[in-house]
Amino acid sequence: MKVFFDTRRIQKLGRVALGDQILRNAGLEEGDQVDIYFDAATKRIIIEAAARDAGQESVQGEVRNG
Repeated sequence: MKVFFDTRRIQKLGRVALGDQILRNAGLEEGDQVDIYFDAATKRIIIEAAARDAGQESVQGEVRNG
């Protein structure tokens, strides 16, 4: 189900700030990691809470830094 929360303007560097209400409803807080997907067929951006696996965090860090 799709629920409308707000309209936001894209900031410099392509940033979009998510409001407190949507973060609370998604169960996210500052410092949490999220996975971002793009559905080319529908042109939708999907943000999901990342798996909370300790091993996954170190692997992702290596990919970003390498």
